[in-house]
Amino acid sequence: MSTTAHGYPTRARLLDAAEHLLRERGLAGATTKAIAADAQCSEAALYKHFTGKVDLLGALLRERLPAAGALLSQPVREEDAEACCVRLVRQLVWFYEQSMPLIGALFADHALLAGLRPLPYGTAAAPDELLEAVVRHLRALRERGGIRAEADVGAAAALLLGVCFQRATLTHVAPEGWPWSTEEFTAAVGRAVAASLAVRPGPARQSRHDTDADHAAHAAPCKELE
Repeated sequence: MSTTAHGYPTRARLLDAAEHLLRERGLAGATTKAIAADAQCSEAALYKHFTGKVDLLGALLRERLPAAGALLSQPVREEDAEACCVRLVRQLVWFYEQSMPLIGALFADHALLAGLRPLPYGTAAAPDELLEAVVRHLRALRERGGIRAEADVGAAAALLLGVCFQRATLTHVAPEGWPWSTEEFTAAVGRAVAASLAVRPGPARQSRHDTDADHAAHAAPCKELE
């Protein structure tokens, strides 16, 4: 294993450099030459550890993105629908904010994307794991009677992922243009999704007198139509 003067493995330094350049300069600035220079090694050293840029960035995505499953793997909590949805939104916002520069690099380069297929399960490049984690929390909430029995937790989870991903995208594109703070966004989206899943109150129960009056009204002929 090659190391630097401080004993830090060259491979790890290359991954650090690639992540730094992707976040600071984007995919165009993360050339193998720039990555090697940032890692304080030669391009030849880079090719000793990786076959090329696709291989290096693939390793970065697999090893450096926040683990999607671990993010939401904690035990389901005893909480109401709004508290659950707000917590899920808060975690998803953090996850996508941390992951966006790297996810963006993945979709900006067709060769990179093709080189990574099938996408590695357990990373942000495999969104099905994150979706499953959110569904698990919402399903547990439904089983406890916290939301409607017929609530579509799969659709609700997809909506949560989608809106949090969109926020992360817009925040990176126009950081000054997003109208809500993170806390305002988290509270508003969590509240809205929880309300859409909430147990709906049944129709008001009618008294015997009201019921009889309704039947009589329907049975009586309409004078205007006679």
